[in-house]
Amino acid sequence: MNTYLHNKEYRILTNANLLNAVGNSLFNIVFIVYASTLPFNTLAVSLASITIFIPSLFQPLVGHRADKTKEKLKWNIYSRLIQFLLFSFLAFLILLKPSFLLFSVLLLINVVADCLGFFSSTLQLSFIKELVDEESLRDVMGFQNAMFTLIQLIFQGLGAFLLVQLNYNFSLFAGINAVTFLLAALVIMTSYSLLKPCNDSLKITENTVGQSNSFVEDFKEVTTIFMKNPFLKMIISFAVLINLLTSTSESLLNISLLTKEYLWIGNLPNSIALIGIFISVGLLIGSLWTKDFLRNVSSSSIISLILVNITLIPILLILVKSFILVLISLFTLGYLIGKLNPRVSAFMISEVPQEKLGITSGVFSTLVMAGAPIGQLIFLGTANVFNDTLSWWLYGGIALIFLSISLVSKRKERTAVETL
Repeated sequence: MNTYLHNKEYRILTNANLLNAVGNSLFNIVFIVYASTLPFNTLAVSLASITIFIPSLFQPLVGHRADKTKEKLKWNIYSRLIQFLLFSFLAFLILLKPSFLLFSVLLLINVVADCLGFFSSTLQLSFIKELVDEESLRDVMGFQNAMFTLIQLIFQGLGAFLLVQLNYNFSLFAGINAVTFLLAALVIMTSYSLLKPCNDSLKITENTVGQSNSFVEDFKEVTTIFMKNPFLKMIISFAVLINLLTSTSESLLNISLLTKEYLWIGNLPNSIALIGIFISVGLLIGSLWTKDFLRNVSSSSIISLILVNITLIPILLILVKSFILVLISLFTLGYLIGKLNPRVSAFMISEVPQEKLGITSGVFSTLVMAGAPIGQLIFLGTANVFNDTLSWWLYGGIALIFLSISLVSKRKERTAVETL
């Protein structure tokens, strides 16, 4: 927060990024609602849900392109202007008679716009490395994570409310969404002269280092960085395992609530809403409160605590049968993830060369996301073929195995240090 208040250049870039996040958060839920109104609604909703994950597959390539971009400041503006034009076009297309071909074009526009959003945010990593001193990086990334979480929490709900107030006028809503991207571009355009010295400094660095590597060469180099760096190697391994579990927990809880009325707090919609709220609020507080009792606790210990919380969820749900305790565990889980994420982001920005930040961020995001479809296949598949109780026991058993692995890894790490 302190850097945001006192570093004007960083504040400008962050404001633009937050406006981008508003646009993305507003339309994600609305697009699902639009898909549900189509004649082929089951297929449309499924495709819309799957499409949300497609941009993550292109993140290494998009990140590589961001690294190779010479005029980072200009393309920070251009990418957002293109997003504005795409959503303006989308607002027009939605007015046309629904068809599968039209819906496919809308999906493509949404994917391209999301890739451009990642492109612009990745371009800004170099600016952050240039503008923020290393000691403040963890606090800065914690603040950004908290703001993105807060925006997602507020504007997804606001998007649904606003859509109702607009009488389900999807075209008008898409137009409003387009304006958020235009505003993000204008924030940087109006401060171009202030940001130009930093941009010129980045260009000097790029010219000195050189950027002749192909995507494949850079990808291999980044993979080598991950494998040779013990911290990044450990984080990636456990991030995949944790994401395998956490990506499914919310959907699995929703399935359990459908058949277990005794878990409800008030009614089913309220109970479902509380799941996301408790995770998001925990994540928000964990990211913002940077000087808490966990500040000096090692990242490997935080990973173990995350896995303890994940292991507790099926026990509290199936044996204890307390949804309130499940919600407290979800809040704690969000809080701990809010502690870990800024550390990883800050470490990568400080340790990875400026000309490799984009592809490093893209490869890391894609690797972490790899656990999600595996988890959904295992746990949601078990819940649908058999029942949710069996799925939760499987979930808890795998979580316990991952926890054991983390504790053994931590013990080996401690032994190695004592030996030295």
